[in-house]
Amino acid sequence: MPVSFGFAVHPPTLRHIRKAVPALCLVPDGLVVSLISLQKPCLISRVRKVISVLGNEVQGFFVVCPLLPKQMLELETEFVIDRIVGAGRIAERLGAGILGLGGYTSIVGDKGHTVASRMRIAVTSGSAMTAWSAVEAIRRLAKQRGVAPGSSTLAVIGASGSIGSLCTKVLAPSVKKVIINARHQDRLERLRGDVARSCAAEVIVEMDAHKAVAAADLIITTTSAPDALFTAEELRPGSIVADVSVPKNISKARHSRDDVTVVDGGRVKLPGKPEFSVDIGLSRGVVYACMAETMALALEGRLENFSLGDNISPAKVEEIGQIGRKHGFEVWLGESAVEIEEEG
Repeated sequence: MPVSFGFAVHPPTLRHIRKAVPALCLVPDGLVVSLISLQKPCLISRVRKVISVLGNEVQGFFVVCPLLPKQMLELETEFVIDRIVGAGRIAERLGAGILGLGGYTSIVGDKGHTVASRMRIAVTSGSAMTAWSAVEAIRRLAKQRGVAPGSSTLAVIGASGSIGSLCTKVLAPSVKKVIINARHQDRLERLRGDVARSCAAEVIVEMDAHKAVAAADLIITTTSAPDALFTAEELRPGSIVADVSVPKNISKARHSRDDVTVVDGGRVKLPGKPEFSVDIGLSRGVVYACMAETMALALEGRLENFSLGDNISPAKVEEIGQIGRKHGFEVWLGESAVEIEEEG
């Protein structure tokens, strides 16, 4: 019997809820929001045939916590955590040995620690592999484009968050300059100090995200801003962007520039032909990196709390990358890589 994993998800928008329950299309938004807050978590998908290149196999369960992102941030934290724990309990009963936290379930409260303390199985946020996927995307694209990181400027938007700070700490030693941006200057100053003490790169705090991206060659965005923060026109010629944010930080309007590359970061290609009972909206065999972390740990037999909270070690990013590669996981650049041509 394959090892099992669970993964907690939530509906990103009202549109997704109405797509799943068409009868709600006629119900006013406010009433839909009220109704879903009364619903308990439930199983929505089974995942089969996640098979490592080494022959190991795992299966999994996606359990929905029926709350929208705004509800997760604004409702009482204890109420939201109870819902997430409820989703975890379903995975537990189905035989999962580890629970992954997807989307906003990984950032509520203390970012997984309280949920983990209430579970009998291991819990992980997926932050380490999400950071790895962004870092690996930047490394690979820089190599493909002939960009030398050692003479480049890196900008990280959302740098004070779990994923952004990890990306900053992992990539800083290999670049000339790092520009970090987020909403909270005090957190950025702490991060600047940490990075400056660990490597020779110049580290600059820039509170204006537009100025940060305009000055960078390599850019990682990891915010949870509800709208696009910039357009392609703001980017420096030849820049490379890994946009890990959900929703995306770079406008989908692709104006013609042949010198800028934007990739949707945070996606991983699984080995083999895994089977999902629902469409997760990505190319076949491609999953979000937070899901991939849970699957990789299950394949490795590492049923332990792996990446929780804000103080995740950068070493865990490289470690989860090694585990993923060992089992045949690859960062996904394929169809999501976008070339933008210069307007003439």
